[in-house]
Amino acid sequence: YTINHKRIAINYLYFSMVTGLSGAALATMIRMELAHPGSPFFKGDSLRYLQVITAHGLIMVFFVVVPILFGGFANFLIPYHVGSKDVAYPRLNSIGFWIQPCGYILLAKIGFLRPQFWRYYDKTSFSFPFLEKMKYNQYKEYKNDYLFYLDFLKKEITDDHSFFWKARKVIKLPQY
Repeated sequence: YTINHKRIAINYLYFSMVTGLSGAALATMIRMELAHPGSPFFKGDSLRYLQVITAHGLIMVFFVVVPILFGGFANFLIPYHVGSKDVAYPRLNSIGFWIQPCGYILLAKIGFLRPQFWRYYDKTSFSFPFLEKMKYNQYKEYKNDYLFYLDFLKKEITDDHSFFWKARKVIKLPQY
């Protein structure tokens, strides 16, 4: 529980190294699943895969990159460059560091619960039946107009043969 900015910066750097190892472990699990679908980590459970992707993204951004940039760089290097002896709010700086491990423990705990509880990438990110229905309803009022119908057909043809987005298969799970 120090208020020395150099010690707090070193704590931030150590913390981001430890959380970086856990983020790298999650990245390895994701890569193994992509290389060999049905790997022993997920056993074909796509919801657990999406949950691990979410946990990996949040850990790498908020517990690896942010502590290195804001905690390590701002507390260690910038005061040396400016020539100041200490940072402006050292106690708040220390409290800000000790909130990080608590948040990481909560995130790691939530990240390995049952997969239907917590994830960013929902199963709707693979199939958009509501949007498909809305696309057809968009031109309903112009159904008697030939030019609008041709424009609609042109959009349908170009959407079906798009190189940038192909709809993936629909995930059908009875418990979801």
